[in-house]
Amino acid sequence: METRTRDYKRTTLKQRHRPIVRALAEAFFDGELTGTKLDAFVDEVDRFMSATSKTLRFGLVLMLNVIELSPLFYFRVKSFSRMNVAERVHHLEKLEASKVAQLPLLVVSYKTLMTMLFYDEAGQLREIGYSDHRERYRRRLV
Repeated sequence: METRTRDYKRTTLKQRHRPIVRALAEAFFDGELTGTKLDAFVDEVDRFMSATSKTLRFGLVLMLNVIELSPLFYFRVKSFSRMNVAERVHHLEKLEASKVAQLPLLVVSYKTLMTMLFYDEAGQLREIGYSDHRERYRRRLV
């Protein structure tokens, strides 16, 4: 009897969630990610989310759904993913400045998650002036 191994790749984001994550990334990193880099970034966000607990995955997906419908809170007929980038940025700023306690958390949670993943790449760190060489810190540790 031969045992076969299957590659299992857990994904959290469904097809309807991917445009929302893409729209958030376009708004957070205005012009930094385009085309295939943006698609790869959405995949990276999905991989990161998929490695979390079931409860956290549920919460993150629920927050995406709320973000998608959040323009209705401000009497806008468009969904978040159908807005242009300038409208998204303005809308996220309004959500972040909201007096309703839960609305800023929607923005801050995804801003934190995406910023960590975006600047995890060495090329992005170099662009903001972060050096790959940390001899000064290494000397202190030894």
